[in-house]
Amino acid sequence: MLAPEDENHAIEALRFSLASDIVELLVLTADGAFLQTLREAVGPARRLWHVPTSDKVSDLLIAGGVGILVLDVQAVQEMGSRFISEIKRQFPDLVVVVAGTREAETALARLISEGTVYRFIHKPMSPARAKLFADAAVKKYEEQRKHHGTTSSVAPPFSVGLVVGILCAALCVILAGIWFLRRGESPDTEPAPGSPVAQRPDGQPDAQPAALPAEGSLLARAALALAANRLTTPAGDNALELYRKELALNPGDAAARAGVAEVHERLLSRAENALIEERLSEAAADIDTARTAGVDAARGALLAAELAKARERVKTAAAAKRVLTAALPADDHAAELKADQYAALAMQRIHEDHLIDPESDNARFYVEEALDAEPANAAALEAQQQLALALLAAHREADADAKKQLLKSAEERLHEDRLIEPENDSAKYHASAAPEASAARLDHDAALAQQAFLANVVSADHLDLVKSVQPVYPRMAEQSGVEGWVELDFTVGDSGEVKDASVHAADPPGVFDQAAVGALLQWHYRPVMREAKPVAQRARIRIRFALKR
Repeated sequence: MLAPEDENHAIEALRFSLASDIVELLVLTADGAFLQTLREAVGPARRLWHVPTSDKVSDLLIAGGVGILVLDVQAVQEMGSRFISEIKRQFPDLVVVVAGTREAETALARLISEGTVYRFIHKPMSPARAKLFADAAVKKYEEQRKHHGTTSSVAPPFSVGLVVGILCAALCVILAGIWFLRRGESPDTEPAPGSPVAQRPDGQPDAQPAALPAEGSLLARAALALAANRLTTPAGDNALELYRKELALNPGDAAARAGVAEVHERLLSRAENALIEERLSEAAADIDTARTAGVDAARGALLAAELAKARERVKTAAAAKRVLTAALPADDHAAELKADQYAALAMQRIHEDHLIDPESDNARFYVEEALDAEPANAAALEAQQQLALALLAAHREADADAKKQLLKSAEERLHEDRLIEPENDSAKYHASAAPEASAARLDHDAALAQQAFLANVVSADHLDLVKSVQPVYPRMAEQSGVEGWVELDFTVGDSGEVKDASVHAADPPGVFDQAAVGALLQWHYRPVMREAKPVAQRARIRIRFALKR
């Protein structure tokens, strides 16, 4: 669902959607491919609102109901850290997921470690991977709602400036009151010996007004450790230990209890991140640390179960590799056999439509393994070509879906009488984008087809040679008694002519290259036939240069 550009319509539509418990996601991005991936990932089970610029984000969030913000750092560029901090300050319960490069992740490391950013997604990503992140964010949001004991309510549509002004004024009043109440007290956390303690009529100590922790106190040290992400280490100076010490002294201290809960949440989030990224050793260590720290037993057990599943997947993939290599003969045919077996697995994954997922058990992975084992292996090259064609078909299908969506959006804007305005969401905009997307896809398809053609290299021994010309032995090499060979890739055209010859390898390099290419371009083959038609075919040949004895 696209959020309308009309601000009032967007807010009213968002309010209407609150009638159900479906979790809302707001996506700030100008990357169409990233947005499409998210749409595929969340499916119809979530409402996904898209805004291409940051100026509408706050207004939609104030309208209420949005629990998750997915932010593409490209959309906010250098103001990313400041923008995220401000949004999180205004909406502390918002679950913020950020997407970008590893460089962007490094720039936002502080916000990630302190929990302001709940998850960071590396681009590009597959729909399956995006679904894992989306599900984790939804789970986090729902846990927050349960913790607060109620669903999010609809806030009145005040302006951002008014909300910020009210919050700042209230904070100033609270701090001023605290200063006056605490002005005459000692900065120590414990009262001085013999000092009077205020009491209620029942004789119990009166509740003291809330105060900021004194510098050097346990709470202050714990807060510093938490800000530095020293959750459980080093001993004696970590957030968990310091908060627990404070609770031992003051069991009812709300700040200490909240601190322990925050440490638990960060430990669990760290373990979940490691699981999603398939860093299983780190995930296991993080889960053990979280359990030792006393996190919620149910969540710890769930993470342990997910870890066991991930380990089983890795174990299955490793077993498949062992099967491939266990009985390989120790002779010159070992590499060929290994490449053939990997190529067979690649073809199986292509038929199962596992082209690039799951990791370490997909067609692309096995094609690369096969080519690593024997680069010129015929079965591996065939699998590589079939994979390229399958990816091409997948891209075409995705392009068709995207074109349908653009045309549907154009039709919707037409019915809404939004013919040319707004500029980036009108009937004209969506209708013109559809052919542009198709043209871009055609260029991409042509590139993929050319890549598939170049990758499908066969041995020249399998072709019918009609005419050959012996290469001229280089004079300097002949006088020096140098021998060697040149391996060349070339194209046999649909009429049998040789063209596009290039050196693939040579020994010694550069000595016989020119002579080999010059001779090969004069050769002629019988055209390769497919479906009763002559077609072009890439081939490889090794030409040897040996002196007469």
